[in-house]
Amino acid sequence: MPHAVKFATPLAAIVFAVTALAGCTATTTPQSAGSTPTVSPTPTSTYLTELPQWAANTTPWFIYPDGFECYGTEGCPNDYRWHFGEPGPVLPEGVVYYDPAVHDCVEVRPLGMECGK
Repeated sequence: MPHAVKFATPLAAIVFAVTALAGCTATTTPQSAGSTPTVSPTPTSTYLTELPQWAANTTPWFIYPDGFECYGTEGCPNDYRWHFGEPGPVLPEGVVYYDPAVHDCVEVRPLGMECGK
C-alpha cells in the first residue's frame, strides 16, 4: 500500500494545481449588457501648421491639382500631398497652391510641356 500512497499524493497535488490555475484564467470581468464602445461621430483631422525643419529648408512646397503629372520619373518636386497628406484650411509657411502662370518651366516642368532651352 505504501506505493499507492506515494503515487496518489503527487497526483492529487497536480490535479489541485491544474484546477486552481483553470479557475484563475476563467474569471473575467463581466460587461454590462448596455455598454457599447463610444466612437466619435466625426474623426478629428490634424493638419500641419508648420513644416518640419527638413522640409522648411526646401521651400516652396506645392499643392498640385488632382491628376497633375510632371516630366521625369521622380514625380513632381516638393509635392505637399505626397509627403504630408491633405492640407488644412490654413497652409503652413512655405506651402503654396500650384499656379501654372507662376510655376510652369520655372520650378516645375509639367508632363508634355516643352520648356525653353
